[in-house]
Amino acid sequence: MKFGMRSGRAFKHAATAIVLILGLGLNGTAKAAEPAAGAQAKYPQSGEVLMQADNLTYNSDTETVTALGHVEIAYDGRILLADKVTYDQRQDIVTADGNVSLLEPTGEVAFADHLILRNKMKDGVVQTLSVLLTDKSRLAGNDAVRTNGTVTTLHRGVYSPCKVCKEEGKTTPLWQIKAFRVIHNTETKRIIYEDAYMEMFGVPVAYLPFFSHPDPTVKRQSGFLMPSFASSSDLGQEVTTPYYWAIQPNMDVTLAPRFTTEEGLVYQGEYRHRIESGSYNFFGTGTWPKTQTVGTPGDADFRGSLFGDGRFNIAPQWDWGFKAELVSDTTYLRKYGLSDATDLTNRLYVEHFNGRSSVTADGYYFRGLLPGVVRGDTPWVAPLINIDQDFGDILGDGRLTFNANMMILGTPNGLNSNRLSTSFNWEKSVTSKAGQVYRLFANMRGDIYQTDQAPMTAVPGAIYDEETVVRGLPLAGVEVSYPFVNSSTAIRQVLEPIAEVIVAPLVKNTDKIPNEDSLNVEFDDTNLFSENRFPGYDRWESGSRASAGVRYSLYGKDGAQASFLFGQSFRLEEDSSFSASSGLRDQKSDYVGSTQVAPNDNILVVHRYRLDQGNFKFKRNEFDVIARTGPLATQLGYAYFAQDPLVTATTQSREEINLGAILKLSEFWRLFGSTTRDLSNKETISNRFGIGYQDECFGLAVGYYNSNINYQDIEKSKTILVELTFKNLGSAGTGAASGNANAGVINPGPALFGPQKNTIFGDPAGWASEKESRPQNPTNTTYPAPAKE
Repeated sequence: MKFGMRSGRAFKHAATAIVLILGLGLNGTAKAAEPAAGAQAKYPQSGEVLMQADNLTYNSDTETVTALGHVEIAYDGRILLADKVTYDQRQDIVTADGNVSLLEPTGEVAFADHLILRNKMKDGVVQTLSVLLTDKSRLAGNDAVRTNGTVTTLHRGVYSPCKVCKEEGKTTPLWQIKAFRVIHNTETKRIIYEDAYMEMFGVPVAYLPFFSHPDPTVKRQSGFLMPSFASSSDLGQEVTTPYYWAIQPNMDVTLAPRFTTEEGLVYQGEYRHRIESGSYNFFGTGTWPKTQTVGTPGDADFRGSLFGDGRFNIAPQWDWGFKAELVSDTTYLRKYGLSDATDLTNRLYVEHFNGRSSVTADGYYFRGLLPGVVRGDTPWVAPLINIDQDFGDILGDGRLTFNANMMILGTPNGLNSNRLSTSFNWEKSVTSKAGQVYRLFANMRGDIYQTDQAPMTAVPGAIYDEETVVRGLPLAGVEVSYPFVNSSTAIRQVLEPIAEVIVAPLVKNTDKIPNEDSLNVEFDDTNLFSENRFPGYDRWESGSRASAGVRYSLYGKDGAQASFLFGQSFRLEEDSSFSASSGLRDQKSDYVGSTQVAPNDNILVVHRYRLDQGNFKFKRNEFDVIARTGPLATQLGYAYFAQDPLVTATTQSREEINLGAILKLSEFWRLFGSTTRDLSNKETISNRFGIGYQDECFGLAVGYYNSNINYQDIEKSKTILVELTFKNLGSAGTGAASGNANAGVINPGPALFGPQKNTIFGDPAGWASEKESRPQNPTNTTYPAPAKE
């Protein structure tokens, strides 16, 4: 601290007076002299004042303190900076001039040429005020009146969250709000505008006699959100007017009625609640449509949906929860652009986790939405209890685990299947001195099934009576790999032959056990060395068999890497439990393999395939390329599946290609597009393209989307998407668009103003144009953050 003083007495008066600048009688940081006893009695101690200036004087005749040069005064989190500060003790007035700055405890900073304050610097009048808010937004006015430290009223005020252009001669932000009067209430946390209009690029574009929005410190507050608009050939013109209601700090509701010219009003709403033990939310929609297509799911007076989920803690390591996905009919979600889901799952569960051991109890109800799904054959499961117990390394340093699974399953058509399955599993890994890696494993499994009305696959339409099936299957095996490593100064190569032998009796599966959880078997590189390729319990893989393959990996010093895997499986006897098209039924399986190449951070190539063991034709062929060069990011995906009713759901093969790209035109402008084409039927499924702009305070996107999906009451559609987003004000533009994959989202459209890698319409190329890791799907909502307790 630097003070220009002539005497100790003068210092006493100055120190006392500078304390009074803040309207308090308390100890300053200058400890050379204490204020007079009378002053201490008049102004009782209540805190600490920090003060600094190049020169400080006190006039006892006028009872005025003057601080000059780099003045700093701080109290209770509030800091005043100025070239000159004068305090009139008689009138309790603080006057500050020259480079005046007032830093608030909330993080806001006010700048002024001339400042007059009263009441502990809470009230005052300011000339040429500008305020820097906590999120770098700016609020300015010709003059301002500050009341009680919470309300600042600016005359001829201007607000903008945009940065001012750095180019010489350009001082106008991209957009700003001007008003005759601007009121910022830090207590209610709102900014209110009277007689206001919005300017873009310095040109007025909208006028509002009254307008308000929360200040940047607000995370959630009740009020109307920005409306959204859309136009499509299927639903017509659309407008959604959301209202957000913050009921409690831990509870909120969003109501978003959606008006469509072709199908009428769609009611939409979301409820969220966080409690001490957990949280839950529900999203519901409903409509009484104008159009009812006879003979389709759309022939109904009412259509709607309800989605929800929740998770709650019961006790340490114990949780329970639910997931709800209910819909009135199979085409409603896609028709109204709410979701592209093909299956819905409802779940009620209890879980306990203790290290590697766990106990879960579930109840399931399923709903298939694809054409041809028979609802009477769709099962419900209640309960499904699974116990996993890990005993650790107790047998020869091997790990022993136990699994028990109990299930009760039924269908509306009368099928019943009750199951109890138990198994002990042992595994041990050993590395020899020569470098071979051995994985020894053994398994003993036993099942008891009680079934009724299981269908006879050999006799269509016939069913089994009530049956009890008891079965057991012991299994033992060894997997051996021998990695060869070759290292040089530039690369490291690893060549690893792998072989696996499994010994087990041939215990064939029986139709008396209905197959409900093991229908879809996908044989590929990921399960080449698996002990059981069936995904569930109703079918198992038995008989002695072997698998062999080779893995090659390459690693470069600069991060480049590549890997290759190729192999085949063999069995002593054919296993008719696998379908003829699965590639696993014969004694020699199909060949499976994969190749992954990443020469640098900008290119990733993945190829996975299955080849017919007889003629080497592709049974499955998947190819994905993600690449970036300069401002262009692209993704190419290709998939081919040979005819397999369990995979393609048709009697023909399936072949599809999709391409997406994002072109970064400049720092803020991006061009994006994507297309998906069905090569089997030689038709395009969907197209999307557009252009987007996004900076720190404004977002604009214009796009076109068309869908050629046409079945039942879902018709081909074309949608024009336009979105405008203003930071701190919200978004106006896109309504619900067909193709959004997130049920429970009212207005698709990502959250802006995060990292620049997030584009306005998501990431159609699958990879943003920045060098960060591939982003997750953006949050498709413009609503406030989730409620917090």
